[in-house]
Amino acid sequence: MLSSLTAAFLAVSLVLPPTEIPPTEIRPDQVEHIALPCAQAGASADDTDVAQSLNQQLATKMRGYMNSYNTSCARAVVETVRRSGFNERAAAIAIATVIVESSIANLDGGLGDSVGLFQQRASWGSFEQRTDPVWATARFLAVMRQFFPDNAWNDVAIGDVAAAIQRPAAKYRHRYGVEADDAVKIVGELWAQNGEWPLPTGVDRGH
Repeated sequence: MLSSLTAAFLAVSLVLPPTEIPPTEIRPDQVEHIALPCAQAGASADDTDVAQSLNQQLATKMRGYMNSYNTSCARAVVETVRRSGFNERAAAIAIATVIVESSIANLDGGLGDSVGLFQQRASWGSFEQRTDPVWATARFLAVMRQFFPDNAWNDVAIGDVAAAIQRPAAKYRHRYGVEADDAVKIVGELWAQNGEWPLPTGVDRGH
């Protein structure tokens, strides 16, 4: 599977200007055969409905590409944020990140040893942990709190918070900000809906 992802990365570099989108940034039309499930029960009819609504609202990378699968992944992230006691802005930061890193897909490979929705490196946790959307989101939130103590992330631009956590090359830091508005729209659709994903043991519920 990783070889397929590598080929996809190379294909991106041939059609997209490197100054706009990194050649290693996976596109939403490239994840079909390299993505792991995000919900144990699979995507729901509600996910399909939300995807259809969002495809009319979004303006950047994910416009026209939302489907039941990536909506189920977004729902897993948003529900984990909500149940962890964080607010909608925190959810938007997380969603902006996964739009850029994986096109909201739970990837089983990536650049180097990166995997999962957030393309977290091996130093973040085991493969099983990083490809568990609930664990990966909780880990992202924990690092966000380390980098922005006392809820400081509430007063920093969504894209700047995401870039500080993910630490891409300087010329790509703007990518998270590009997706911030769409991330807010996705969170707005999902925030009030009930999910079925249990939080991992020991998640910090502070906010």
